[in-house]
Amino acid sequence: MADVVIVAYLYTFLFISAGYAGLTGLDNFEDDGLTNIQTQADNLLLDDTLDKKMVHHPRYKCHQCESPDCDDSTQQVCGSALYCFKSTVRASDGELRYSRGCSTRRDHYQFTCHTNQHSQGPRKRHAGQLNITCCQGDMCNNGSFPELSPADTAIEPLTTNTWKLWISVLASVVIVSVLAVMAILVLRRTHRLRVLQAAQKLGKDFNYFSSNTYNMPVTSAFYEGMEGSTNAVRAVAAGDSTLREYLETSMSSGSGSGLPLMVQRTLAKQVTLIERIGKGRYGEVWRGSWYADSVAVKIFFSRDEASWRRETEIYSTVLLRHDNILAYVGSDMTSRNSCTQLWLITHFHPLGSLYEHLSRTTLTRHQMMVICLSIVNGLLHLHTDIHGTQGKPAIAHRDIKSKNILVKVNGECCIADLGLAVTRHHVSAGLMHNPRQGTKRYMSPEMLDQSMNLQSFDCYRKCDIYAFGLVLWEVVRRVCPAAEHRPPFYELVGHDPSFEDMRKIVCVEGARPEPPVDSNPTMVFMAAIMRECWHQNASVRLPALRIKKTLLKLAANDNAIHLDEDNEVSV
Repeated sequence: MADVVIVAYLYTFLFISAGYAGLTGLDNFEDDGLTNIQTQADNLLLDDTLDKKMVHHPRYKCHQCESPDCDDSTQQVCGSALYCFKSTVRASDGELRYSRGCSTRRDHYQFTCHTNQHSQGPRKRHAGQLNITCCQGDMCNNGSFPELSPADTAIEPLTTNTWKLWISVLASVVIVSVLAVMAILVLRRTHRLRVLQAAQKLGKDFNYFSSNTYNMPVTSAFYEGMEGSTNAVRAVAAGDSTLREYLETSMSSGSGSGLPLMVQRTLAKQVTLIERIGKGRYGEVWRGSWYADSVAVKIFFSRDEASWRRETEIYSTVLLRHDNILAYVGSDMTSRNSCTQLWLITHFHPLGSLYEHLSRTTLTRHQMMVICLSIVNGLLHLHTDIHGTQGKPAIAHRDIKSKNILVKVNGECCIADLGLAVTRHHVSAGLMHNPRQGTKRYMSPEMLDQSMNLQSFDCYRKCDIYAFGLVLWEVVRRVCPAAEHRPPFYELVGHDPSFEDMRKIVCVEGARPEPPVDSNPTMVFMAAIMRECWHQNASVRLPALRIKKTLLKLAANDNAIHLDEDNEVSV
């Protein structure tokens, strides 16, 4: 749109320039015309003065005839004439006509005899059509008639000023066109640089979603929110996101130790709800707008205030902020339609959950590794204790599944939904009112048969590793040649299995999902990692750090997976 406006302004400048040049030519034409009129007026004034000074005006006799009678020998004579004339005229059909005559009034002299008085320059348009000669003396208009110019040279060529006018118009068109092309090229380059800068903030590969495996168009507007909603606020240009700027730079030294951006009881007045994008066990999830930036608003029911407080507490943990953990904006408590609502505001990711992403697209091995490494990075950050003045406690998620993992626009993932997360302090202080919580399909064997030591925080981390192994199985199934996306144990249990159903197939029968059969070394090792993650014995399961190192070693040995200069998988 900006390109069209600039071109319109440039062409407006063109027409103004052309009009100015035309007016200059008209000025020259008017100057020439006024000069000629002034010269004729001076001649008339001079003749009138001579007439007044002359005491006697001689009179002559002249031949008089009109065409075609002048061709005959019979001619009339007029007397008492001041001057005689004879003329040759070329009619519109090309026929020549002759005439002789006289004039008895001196003021006719200027309009008759001066008609053919022209300069040595270019001929006027009537110069080749009429030629009149005047004389004084008796019968002086006898003899041959004056000659006319050839018919093909009767029309006057264009004047120098007219050529200048057209040359100036042509030059203006060329100059403005060149300026328009240069302006468009500069604007397109500037726009691309801004989009690339925004993409670098979110990841490193701007062309990740350009492949045919992903059928949802992702444009620069997706950096700010989804398109197509009639009630949505207009998306700002990529690179100018207020929310992203605050999330990355404000209220923090850059280490991720910054506090939440908003204070409670003020945020709900600044956020506008646009559309509902999901519904969970504790409430609804809406897409909202905060100062033209899209945010996700998780609305808890009033009876679930404890869950809202726990999730707010976890998200407010110092040093929790990480690229692979959902970015927290703030929390608020508000009233809508006489009902109390508890809001938790986070960053918005338009691609949705990993479950939805796997349902609509297949993956390459590189994309698979980007997803798996980003998930294990987020899980490793949660599980790690950071000691110091402002340290971060280790956190167990307790509900790892593909629906609680969101896909970012650069292809990486971030872990969301920390409503069931616990720290070492929660476990040791006995604050676990119902330890057997989470999604039954992803529960570990020790949780299902209630053999887990509820006083050991490390046991909760082992449960996360078991669930992560099932998520790996879902991701690997969608690598080309891909199988249809299905949740774990889809062939053994229904949509909403009970604890007893899951305990029977996982603990008693020892069933596990069957890894995809692929002879590629990377896929073979991925199947081995899954089996170690969902091992029946919790102490045998790999820690998150070991899984990350193993995945990086696999990526380094696979030519289809690209590593950057830091030996990390390039996104």
